[in-house]
Amino acid sequence: MDINKISSPVTADMGTTKSKASNTPQPEVAELKPRQMPTPNAVSDDWQLIEKTQPQLAQVSDFDADKVAELRQALKEGSFSLDIAKIAEAMKQNHG
Repeated sequence: MDINKISSPVTADMGTTKSKASNTPQPEVAELKPRQMPTPNAVSDDWQLIEKTQPQLAQVSDFDADKVAELRQALKEGSFSLDIAKIAEAMKQNHG
C-alpha cells in the first residue's frame, strides 16, 4: 500500500512546538463556489416528453378489466392454456 503525502496548509509539527514561528508562506485554500442549478431549458428531451404526456398517461387504465374477466372465466372453466412457444418468442423479442 502506498501512502502519498497530501498537500495541506497544516504542517505535521503543528502544535508540537511552542516557540517555532514559521515565515514560510502557506498555500492558499481554494474557495468553494455554489453550484449552478440547471436552467429550465437544460431539461432533457425525455423529461419534456414525459411532462407533456403526463395528463394523457393519467387517463389510461392500469389494466384491461375485460381481459382480466376473460382470464378469470377461463380459469373457472378450466379452459385456460398457455402456449409456451408463443411466450418464449415474446420474451425473446422484448428482452433480446
